[in-house]
Amino acid sequence: MLRNTLIGYGALIAVALLLGIAGASGGEQVVDVEGQSQSSRLFATDPFRLEPGLAVVKMSHSGEGSFVVNLLSANQEETVATPERLVFSGEESGGSSTEVATALAEEVGPATVSRAVNVPVGGKHLLDVKADGNWTVEVELPRPSSAPRTTSFSGDDDTATSFFWLSRGSKRVDMTNPLEGKLAISLLDADGRVVESGLASETEQAGQASPDTISRTVDIPESGIYLFNVRTNGRWTIEIADAE
Repeated sequence: MLRNTLIGYGALIAVALLLGIAGASGGEQVVDVEGQSQSSRLFATDPFRLEPGLAVVKMSHSGEGSFVVNLLSANQEETVATPERLVFSGEESGGSSTEVATALAEEVGPATVSRAVNVPVGGKHLLDVKADGNWTVEVELPRPSSAPRTTSFSGDDDTATSFFWLSRGSKRVDMTNPLEGKLAISLLDADGRVVESGLASETEQAGQASPDTISRTVDIPESGIYLFNVRTNGRWTIEIADAE
């Protein structure tokens, strides 16, 4: 597993490979050694190389304002369309060009979140980070060859779950989010490609007898290693079983 870690605002973490201090290039650079800032700032990391396939990004923020993380290709001509993308203009950094970017986080206040994405083209990438306090971003490139047959998952807020083995066929997926109503879940394969998106939606929740519980039947095309991307606020659970 390749692991890259980026550090912002002087956060102290020991890592396998240090890519550089976030904010070293691009954006207005205002660093407070005590980790306190009056307003959000935009940081662009130095370019770093990613291999094609799955990337799991773990992010944390201790500030009170916006925390936004976008992954961009450093070579725009190599960037291809992905299921989840947005146009980022970098207005605080004074840049005028736009690039296709993958949204990794969009939070307000303290947060500890993770997200799995597919890197369609290998090569140099960079991160644009908007934050007003201590933050860290850790990029892992896992290449699992096996995974347990886990059927129950739980967590808090936006999360990429652990890997699990799933046999082909029809499955029932039960999802709950008792504290907050909005829940979005996608099923990804071991390469980070979306197998099933929108497992939970506000429309489905409105039609449920209990809006905090959603059930879906999903056809798994082939046996293999999978993981979920969960996007929500608050506690969530997922249960998987063979459909009757």
